[in-house]
Amino acid sequence: MKTLNKKRIAICGLAVIFIVIIFVVIFANINKKKPDKNNVEAKVEQEIKDYGYVLLDNETSLYKDYFKELIEVLNAKELDEKLYASLVVKLFISDFYDLNSKKTKNDVGGLQFVYDVIHDNFVLNAKDTIYKYVENNLNNDRTQKLPGVKTVNIDSVNTTSFTYKASSITDDNAYEVMASWEYNEDLGYQSSATFILMHVDKRLVIVEIK
Repeated sequence: MKTLNKKRIAICGLAVIFIVIIFVVIFANINKKKPDKNNVEAKVEQEIKDYGYVLLDNETSLYKDYFKELIEVLNAKELDEKLYASLVVKLFISDFYDLNSKKTKNDVGGLQFVYDVIHDNFVLNAKDTIYKYVENNLNNDRTQKLPGVKTVNIDSVNTTSFTYKASSITDDNAYEVMASWEYNEDLGYQSSATFILMHVDKRLVIVEIK
């Protein structure tokens, strides 16, 4: 009888464990199916296929306005390169320096306008400087004050010769763009810079900021 009782107890124990495992699996699958609002990827709202530019739906209204201007410039019968260079800088500034729209310090903006060869170093430098103290906002509960770009002004656009020494590439028709920008609130962040843009195929890319 004792042996029989032990067997029953063992069977009941295994049954309980089995039921618990089933509930755990079901619960895990239910959670997988639930969309995480904080991890929803941004969707492409517009695209300039010939140049590889994309507009994501989570960009600021200022950025979207500049992107629409870029579409008009690049679709014109004759390309106004100075205006093109100006808009690349405006788009970069309105994304890179708008820290308030970033979810984490890893969300470095403006990368599609930066020369892809220097992306890695550019991102590392951004994380060590202007993005270093950006607090996490994945749950939309950040209380930290961060700058939001209000408008961008192009002060001058001039042609120049630029050599990218790492690849010994020289562009005699590069552009030097001086720009200044305003924030929604002055928190002491950088508000002016000079940008060097050079041609890579048909695109103008930022290769230097000073």
